[in-house]
Amino acid sequence: MLWLQELTGNESGWSVWDLRYLGFATWGPTRAVALSRAPERLASHKRWLAAHDLDVRPALASHGRHLAGDEPAAAQPHAPGPTAAESHAVRPTAAEPRIAESIRGNEVLFEHDRRPASRAEIELCATLLACTRADLLDAVTGLPDELLDWDPPYAAYLSWARWRTVREILTHVAQTEVGYYLPAIGYAAPDAETFASLRWLEQLRLGREHTLARLADLAEADDRLRLTEGDEGWSVRKVLRRLVWHELLHLKSIRRIVAAFPGR
Repeated sequence: MLWLQELTGNESGWSVWDLRYLGFATWGPTRAVALSRAPERLASHKRWLAAHDLDVRPALASHGRHLAGDEPAAAQPHAPGPTAAESHAVRPTAAEPRIAESIRGNEVLFEHDRRPASRAEIELCATLLACTRADLLDAVTGLPDELLDWDPPYAAYLSWARWRTVREILTHVAQTEVGYYLPAIGYAAPDAETFASLRWLEQLRLGREHTLARLADLAEADDRLRLTEGDEGWSVRKVLRRLVWHELLHLKSIRRIVAAFPGR
């Protein structure tokens, strides 16, 4: 079961989400390429969950075009993950996977996003963010300044993106979390100038403290939908998936940069 988004505006290509797995998505320049990548990328995501002792089964069960249940299962110790043979057996086939929904645009909503998040979803987001942050810090701790500030020779890069080096990516992760995602559902951002003046490690630490405090507030709030639509569409469910996805996305970028750094 997959959810598709054709990107427009200052982005292009197709994003493929499996909304049963909070934060999982992959991308391709075309619909066909994006779909062909999804099975192995999802298998890789399940291996990541298992490595953190989390359940590899979907946290949300699908029913038709919607995800069911106001109280999906929170993260639990993992069930046995796919074996090597099973993982390698997950390959695209000529038969297209079932598509739950296909949308088009930049910062638009799936129907799933238009329903309130459960407390368990919010708690799952916090659990997954602990895992993504542990992996991120493990990837960058001890890196020399020469690597943190190395501008890789990208074959292609978004012209408007201001984060090319590892240091820039780290501050982008922290600032996006508290300055873009959380304000989209009504939470005030820290003072942008003061926050940006901090070293990257402090930005990550303080930003995550802010995020977890807001998630804790949100879990007890009466309004766990917070739907807004206009130039951009946002809701609690969309923010939850984007928080996890964004850090995983940039963790992969950082690992590629570190591996490509001359002399490593």
